[in-house]
Amino acid sequence: MIAVGVLSIIALVSLVDGLFQDVQKATGSLQGIMVLQKGGYGPLFSHVDESYRQKIESIPGVDKVEPVILMPAKTVEGKGSGFDFRSITRLIGSDFSHETEGTSVSGVQGELVEGRKIRSGERGRVIIGIEVKKNLNKFPGNNIKINGEKYKIVGVYKTGSKQYNQGILMNIDDLRDLIGFPKDKVAFFSVSVIDPARINRVVQLLKFKYGEKLKILNTAQFAESLGKTLSTLRLMVFGVAAIAAIVAAVGIINTMLMSVMERFKEIGALKATGWTAFDIMEMILIESFIMGVLGGVVGIVLGLLLAPSLADISGFKVYVSSMLIAQTFLFAVVTGIFAGLYPAWKASRFD
Repeated sequence: MIAVGVLSIIALVSLVDGLFQDVQKATGSLQGIMVLQKGGYGPLFSHVDESYRQKIESIPGVDKVEPVILMPAKTVEGKGSGFDFRSITRLIGSDFSHETEGTSVSGVQGELVEGRKIRSGERGRVIIGIEVKKNLNKFPGNNIKINGEKYKIVGVYKTGSKQYNQGILMNIDDLRDLIGFPKDKVAFFSVSVIDPARINRVVQLLKFKYGEKLKILNTAQFAESLGKTLSTLRLMVFGVAAIAAIVAAVGIINTMLMSVMERFKEIGALKATGWTAFDIMEMILIESFIMGVLGGVVGIVLGLLLAPSLADISGFKVYVSSMLIAQTFLFAVVTGIFAGLYPAWKASRFD
């Protein structure tokens, strides 16, 4: 029973930890400022007038402003994602008017590993993420069909995040036509600054001038906030999984109590030969301790074996840390001892 609880904790928490690591890698490379629609619930639901681009560029300290549209693909090569998170492909549109050393993926800096970049104003060309290349076996020079429309692949990019690598970069006007996005509108602006040390000053200037109409986010603060949210989620998941172990503890109490009642004569004989009530309690608690240890070991082994399958099913990376193993093992041992307290007390009271 304890093994099932430990298995649940490892399975659920390792999934959240894997997601946390992936998000950390992605947000760790976030640079600059994100400008969205006021009241918009993230980039997928934001519509900002493109005329704000020149206004934002005029703010002191701003280096460049990139318009971005972000939307999940309905189909890629005729296949939809459905409920399979592994196949959700993000379509990212920009105008590629600024030459950069890497490849910007909606504010996240990436690396071009094959082919070339999309040139400013170039239509019908895309750069695919490394995960898209692996999943579809596509290369620069191949065609790829997105939402029923055909495009030519000119490059392959890679970032530190598996989720960002499941993306396709294209000309912003191509994406507008493909998804029916309003003309002269963008989802958000990715703003880079001249001096990163003064980014907060630029954010304050933007909020002062356009704070009533636009939502301005420092991406570093956004990453920190997201990290705190995921940490809270981890505690919640650990708590939910721990409920399974607590239910198991109740089952253990019942099992050990029945075992103690069946050993009435044995315990009576031990008391008759000089064993004290404390000796009897110690014996039962040692047995429950051993049950906790065995349950912890079995649960951890099963959790480690299950983790790769869980990653395949969910499409997310799982991460089983040594700290998680230590926490779950300690939890199993404490649960075993706790479950043995009442049966041990009951046995010690036998006449």
